[in-house]
Amino acid sequence: MSTPIPDRWKLTLPLMLPVLGGLAYLQTFGAPSRLIVINALALVFALAWTLWGRVPSQRGGRLALAGLMAFGLFLPLLLQLDAGGVSRWIPLGPVLMHSGTLLLPLLIVLTAREPRLGPAILGLALLALGLQPDAGTLLGLTAATAALAVTQRSTLFALVSGAALVLTLATFGAGTLEPQAFTEGVLAQVWAAAPLLALGLGAALLVAPAWLLYRNLHVPRAEGYALAALLAGLGVAAILAPFPFPLIGYGASPILGFGLALGALGRLSPARESR
Repeated sequence: MSTPIPDRWKLTLPLMLPVLGGLAYLQTFGAPSRLIVINALALVFALAWTLWGRVPSQRGGRLALAGLMAFGLFLPLLLQLDAGGVSRWIPLGPVLMHSGTLLLPLLIVLTAREPRLGPAILGLALLALGLQPDAGTLLGLTAATAALAVTQRSTLFALVSGAALVLTLATFGAGTLEPQAFTEGVLAQVWAAAPLLALGLGAALLVAPAWLLYRNLHVPRAEGYALAALLAGLGVAAILAPFPFPLIGYGASPILGFGLALGALGRLSPARESR
C-alpha cells in the first residue's frame, strides 16, 4: 500500500519550500538566468516524480535498482571527469550532475529496511564516494546510516556509518576546486547583505528534514529518518566547508535526487516497518 495521490502533495513540501527560497536567492543576488532556469526545471520534474513517479513494487526490483544506483556512483571515476583532483560529476546533456546528491537519496530509501543487503550496497556507495573523493556527501552518508543503525538496531549499518565518518575525516579538504558562486557559501553570502533573507533560507532548509520526521506525514520511519539525516548532513558539510548547499543553492542534482527519493518514499507502506 502506498501513500494515496491526494495525500502525496505533503511530500512535495520539504522539497518545494527550500528550492523556491533558493530561486528567490538566485534571482535577488543576480545569478545568471541559466542557473535559475535549470533549478526551476529540476524542481518541476522532481515535484512531478514525487506525485506520480513509480519504483519497482517487488523487493527484487528495488534491490536491483539500488545496485544500479550504487554502481552509478562509480561513473564519474570511469568517465574520468576530473576537476581539481576530484571526480564527482555525471554529464546529462549540457549539465554536469553531482553524482552523490543525485543518486544517494534514492539509494538510502531503497536500502533502508534491508538489514543484510542494505549495508553491503551502501558499502559500495561508500567506496565510490571515498574514491571520488567527496567528503561532503560522505558526511551525509555518515548521518543517514547512523539514523538507520538506530531505527533498525543494526550493527552493520553502524559499521558503514563509522567507516563513512573515517573517510569523511580522511578526505576533508581534498582537491583544489575553485569556489563555485551561487552553489557554495550561500548562507554566508546572503547573511552579509541581507540577514533576514539568510534566516529565511536557513529556516527553509531546516523545514525539509524536520517535515520528514512529522508523524502525520505517514512515511516509513526508517526511510524518513535516514533521508532527513542525509539532508542535514549535507547542510552541515556546506556550512563547515566549501561544499554545495543542497536545495537552496544552484544545483539540479540534489533537487532531482531528493525528488526521486520522495517519490519512492510515497510508494512504501509504513506497515512494512516490522518486517
